[in-house]
Amino acid sequence: MNIKDLLKEDSIILNEHSSNKEEVIDTLIDKHFECHHITDKEKFKQAIMAREKLSSTGIGHMIAIPHAQNETVKYPSLVAMVDKDGVDFDSLDKTPVKLIFMIAVPKEGGTNHLEILAELSQILMDDKIIKNLINAQTPKHFINILTSKLDIKNNKQENDKFDVVAVTACPTGIAHTYMAAKSLEETALKMGVKIKVETNGASGVKNKLTKKDIEHAKAVIIAADKKVEMTRFSNKNIIQVPVAEGIHEPQNLIEQAMNYNEEERLQKDKKKVEKSYKKIKNIYNHFMNGVSRLIPILMIYGIISQIMIMLGIDQSYYIYNDAELGWFMNLNLENIPWLAIMFSGCLFSAFIAESISEVPGFTVALFSSFIYMNHNLGIIGMIVIGFVSGYLVLGLKKLFSYIPELMDSLVPNYLLPLSGFAIMTIILTFLPQRAIDYQYQDQILVLSPILLIIIGFVLGAMMSIDMGGPINKIAYSIGIIGILLKRFDFMSAVMVAGMIPPIVIWLSIMVYPQLFNEKEKSGKWRCLVRGLCFVSEEAIPYMINDKRGIHFPCIIASGIAGSLSMFFGCSQMFPHGGIATLPFITKPHFFMISIFASTLIGMSFVLLFKKNTNNS
Repeated sequence: MNIKDLLKEDSIILNEHSSNKEEVIDTLIDKHFECHHITDKEKFKQAIMAREKLSSTGIGHMIAIPHAQNETVKYPSLVAMVDKDGVDFDSLDKTPVKLIFMIAVPKEGGTNHLEILAELSQILMDDKIIKNLINAQTPKHFINILTSKLDIKNNKQENDKFDVVAVTACPTGIAHTYMAAKSLEETALKMGVKIKVETNGASGVKNKLTKKDIEHAKAVIIAADKKVEMTRFSNKNIIQVPVAEGIHEPQNLIEQAMNYNEEERLQKDKKKVEKSYKKIKNIYNHFMNGVSRLIPILMIYGIISQIMIMLGIDQSYYIYNDAELGWFMNLNLENIPWLAIMFSGCLFSAFIAESISEVPGFTVALFSSFIYMNHNLGIIGMIVIGFVSGYLVLGLKKLFSYIPELMDSLVPNYLLPLSGFAIMTIILTFLPQRAIDYQYQDQILVLSPILLIIIGFVLGAMMSIDMGGPINKIAYSIGIIGILLKRFDFMSAVMVAGMIPPIVIWLSIMVYPQLFNEKEKSGKWRCLVRGLCFVSEEAIPYMINDKRGIHFPCIIASGIAGSLSMFFGCSQMFPHGGIATLPFITKPHFFMISIFASTLIGMSFVLLFKKNTNNS
């Protein structure tokens, strides 16, 4: 399909201004009708407007190319119009349109309109041609300018080795696909670079890259806004950008391809991984903020609960008797643990949100959790509410940053909490009940003894793998969540395992001091005291300096301690305390047996591995 054959002098409108997009379309349709290209203006306009609803045909650079296939079109035809003042055409680059072409193709015309569109798009890549067309004095002059580049040979070289290969594609597969291809080809020609560009347009893949083309190229440029077949480019250097960059920055892309540095690519990939890791780490940090803030609350809950069990308190003991204070102040002692554990989930949610978006996030998450406690959300639901509330308030903060400065004072204490809570209420109200329902029951999940031993070993080993790092904190978090789920044995396994490494090191130094230097020996009593207090960090310097002789034995000993605690059925309702809380631990004698047994085993491994290491 050749532009020379389609565009005639009588189908060109020069120096006419329209007030809006529809008026431009009407004018061009009238011209099609005058030139006997179409038989029914109304039907053709319906087809044109239907195409415009999909996406604007204002392709940018002051150009618009409305087009349609319709039964009213007699044969493929083209009309053009110049509006020097410009008209708003909803262009992709938001600039007024001054140069408009309208393509008309019969319904059975196949891909004729796409071929015309592709040829036009490539011609109109030249800014000088656009300027000359807008300033054309006569229709003949207009046609000469438009067709002047048709005879220029492009840079396609069949059966040759290409320096660079490229693929261009856009979602609609029309103008931008071919504009990017033309831009890359013409720029490569000026730079003396051999390039082959595959276009992935609405009419299919054209100028398809062969295996040989790809093999010899230094790099592949993918200028696309839709999915492209990528498996064929494995082991090749790939520069992947939006299709717009192929149009506007071809020289930069070709230079990158010609000077592609593998080390730079690896650095970019590393930065992407680091960015993803940072996002995950932020989520982890927000979660751990909730865990750490919950610890003192659970301590009070656990200790009071255990004291009540030990004292056999099962009847009401009223702290307050003033009826005017209502039911909340007429608490009985046995309700305090119940209230603490009930509100712990809400506070956990609020503390997570606070870490994300400070006090407004805390407020929104807290009240959202309070209101929906009757849904029995469970700990998972509360965690989700915390994260959703936190990031919701963070988004609202950005939104409210656009309000006038005079109203800034209303944002933190009025607009953020109220709007955030309103949105959370709507979300939770319309969320299907089954999506959030979780029934707390007195029944506890029954696990087999073998599974208990395995879980205990895994949790215990995790406590000593990185000592205060992410793995350690995940294990500790599982223990805390276990309290909220009434699996109190998880927390005992975690605590005894965290106590073991410093105690193992203390005993090893006491039994065989020759294996340790003076500095290490000087810290033995600190290791014992800190270990008994469930402060594992005292062991870190020893474990870092000797992975084989200290670290690995401590991991094994902690795993054994966790297994023994779970097997013996030791349990606790509080998340800290060490030996100071021994009276409040269920089966405390077995808890101590777990410590003694695993410490002896750990010491044996330390003496064995450390002695062998020193002798080797």
